[in-house]
Amino acid sequence: MAETVRQGRKYVRTAESAAYVLFDVSTKIPIGGDGEFIDRILNISKGQQALWRPLMVVWDVINDLFCAAWVDKTRTRYGKFRPYLLLYPIYGIPVSALFFLLPYFFWGTGSTFAPKVAAWLFMSMFNELTATIGDIARTGMMANLTPNPQERVGLITRAKFLEMFGADFPKQVFTVLRDVISRSKTRTAIEKNLSMRRLYLTFGVTTLIIAGAMSLYFVIVSQERVFGAESVREKPPSVRESINALRHNRPLLMLVLAEVLNGFTLKSQLGTYQNSILNFANFGMISGIPGGPVSNFSFAYVGRLRKRFSTKFLWLLGDYVNTPLYIMIYFFGMTKVRSKAKTSRGVTYRFMDLWPMLAAFGVQNTIDMTLWGVKKVIPNELRNECIDYGEWRSGFRSEGMTGVLRGMPRKLTNMVGETMTSFILNLIGFQTGENYLSQTNQTARGVFTMATLIPALMSLVSLAPKLLFNISRSERERMYIDLANMRAEAAMMVQQKDAAGLGRD
Repeated sequence: MAETVRQGRKYVRTAESAAYVLFDVSTKIPIGGDGEFIDRILNISKGQQALWRPLMVVWDVINDLFCAAWVDKTRTRYGKFRPYLLLYPIYGIPVSALFFLLPYFFWGTGSTFAPKVAAWLFMSMFNELTATIGDIARTGMMANLTPNPQERVGLITRAKFLEMFGADFPKQVFTVLRDVISRSKTRTAIEKNLSMRRLYLTFGVTTLIIAGAMSLYFVIVSQERVFGAESVREKPPSVRESINALRHNRPLLMLVLAEVLNGFTLKSQLGTYQNSILNFANFGMISGIPGGPVSNFSFAYVGRLRKRFSTKFLWLLGDYVNTPLYIMIYFFGMTKVRSKAKTSRGVTYRFMDLWPMLAAFGVQNTIDMTLWGVKKVIPNELRNECIDYGEWRSGFRSEGMTGVLRGMPRKLTNMVGETMTSFILNLIGFQTGENYLSQTNQTARGVFTMATLIPALMSLVSLAPKLLFNISRSERERMYIDLANMRAEAAMMVQQKDAAGLGRD
């Protein structure tokens, strides 16, 4: 029996709310098999990464379309998304875990060794397929937990606040151990890389299992509660209907356009700078200490800000707070070091000196943390508002195709941006494998520029579509009043069909 939707009602139980927090945390726990893992441990050259990335993106587009259409048409007694989340730990986690075994199969081979590159490519494509299904089901489930938008924002805010007290713990332990190994003065380069290989395998597999258990618990105790007008249709919306509806969803189109423009930019190399130039993976954790208390407090006023301002304004505020800060850090880092003791050790520019850069990024992080709650909550609510807007205009929800419309152009343009980034890193002489920590001064300057100045300037590329996002605060309120009435009518029709013995598909 469908529930009648009432404005302002609380739907999510306490146990389900706690499970939602665990579910949100589960997406942050896994240790990724990219970045330093591919560059240093698996040792795939930047040239090979740039060469094969277009094929991976084409595969992304194909499986995104197929998976989204399939999920959107799903109608089961267990819900639209829950079946996929129940199955994901069974087929997704083992495949992802196998990825960390690749360095054991191809240890000692060159950065362009064809069988190794082929295995990396195949595993990456298979991982992308499983991740796509999981992502569509996860975001759809989160959007459909409650028809009350205020309750939904409250859930997101609590989850993002509480995830700070545990979600990063495995990564923090990992980075501490990484630095102990990588900065050791007694081990050879080969011994360091062997230890790093074991570290990635242990943490990669363990965190995948923990995240899978959290996800499974959430799916068992949760419910899907948002049933739009499509719940009384004999057949689910066709792919053509979904695409036509999305074409008229201006907020979604502006969100997509902003992400498309972001995709054409060079990707920030802040992590690469911290690991390969400073050789200090805990840089982010240490520089973030001053902003820690500020970030906790920032969640307290997210709800008030959302009531007072439009989602668009908060989106702009969160996205551009770092633009002037990174520009200032760049000019500070590019000043030359005058200390003869430091220059004798090869530290010729300020960005090569660990402690001054920790201080500079500590200031940046503290200012950034004043809006941390906004930056964590609003992007999730932007997606949910776009899904709700589509239902308001078309009469049905299309979570899967909405995700594809966002993801497919973004992946295509990200491919361009990532390929350009890999190409430029290769062009400036970036070294992988055993030479990962031995970059030249010219390469180091290029990496630092790609970590600070370039991302700051290129963030302005996507400003126009954000300004054209058209859900104002008053229109948002009107939309949710109308949606509450539409859903109440749909729920009543479902109840009448149930009472007549017809049931729901």
